Amino acid sequence: MESNRTSQTQKTGEIKEIYPIDLPDLDYRALSSTSENILTSLASNTYEGERWFLPSNGSKGLTKTSNVGDRSVTCQTEPLHQVEVTHDNVGRLQLFGDDDPPCTLLTLHMPADGTQVVALNLHGKWWSLNDVLKTSTKSRSGLVMVQSVMERVILFLLSQIIFGVLERPSGEEIYFSPHPMREFGKILWHNGEAVGFYTIKKKGSLCDGFTRRSYQLSVLDTVFVRTQCRRSGLALQILADFCKSLPNEEVIGISCPISPSMIKVCSKYLQMHQDQRDRLYEVEAPGGWGQRRNIWLNIQLNRSTNSSSEEQCPTTLNKEKRNYK
Repeated sequence: MESNRTSQTQKTGEIKEIYPIDLPDLDYRALSSTSENILTSLASNTYEGERWFLPSNGSKGLTKTSNVGDRSVTCQTEPLHQVEVTHDNVGRLQLFGDDDPPCTLLTLHMPADGTQVVALNLHGKWWSLNDVLKTSTKSRSGLVMVQSVMERVILFLLSQIIFGVLERPSGEEIYFSPHPMREFGKILWHNGEAVGFYTIKKKGSLCDGFTRRSYQLSVLDTVFVRTQCRRSGLALQILADFCKSLPNEEVIGISCPISPSMIKVCSKYLQMHQDQRDRLYEVEAPGGWGQRRNIWLNIQLNRSTNSSSEEQCPTTLNKEKRNYK
């Protein structure tokens, strides 16, 4: 017997967990219409779906609040009692920005607090945020191009909720805008979970919906790796994949400003790949020559500046040496 959450293989009888990404794909119109139908049925007391949702037991004990689009959202990740599915406990999130057709995701939140999201509705079921990011398909591994609707949902979840709410550095006002419907991107799958992504503004694509300016070179625009998967070479894998994916472009860029952690990734990559040093630039849109700075040259200049400063301040230099022992 098979359900939306588990399936049983005929040969071994093994029960395998099934997640939204493993089910037949949705389409944007069906996703929005299903959302509206559920809201209508809840309002009229004719809803026939799950009446209660029990969050997964593997959640971590924290809550964080941030803005997703025009809504303030808190991700509830500590173990909870079951949440009743009622019209008052269900809300909407827009999958894309204003330049794309509207597409609605339904969220289930804590009673009396519309900001504490605990689940998304997909395929007519309520799924915890952690389960939406999982797969039971072993071949789904490494960097996979975003093509399906569910992959767009996962990209949204990683960029707007996981990074935007849960894992954004404390005190930093850094956010990713919702990615356009047709923007090129790849999701990073690792050990059965979506743990990161990157997106590209392709050469010739519009910089925004307000001007007619277009990018003069392809630019690595957004990059994210989940906190628990950092310091394992995955960001380096993303940068290498980006550079290899555009073999016919003489110069490519990374959106300005580049974070300190990404500068370290670039430095390590360019030390290993000297042929890329003249190719990789920090870029301000639309990327004319006056809006490009060679990343390798910037790294060397900063090292030179830091070295000069340390020579003028011997106590600082000694302190750094002690730290490296």
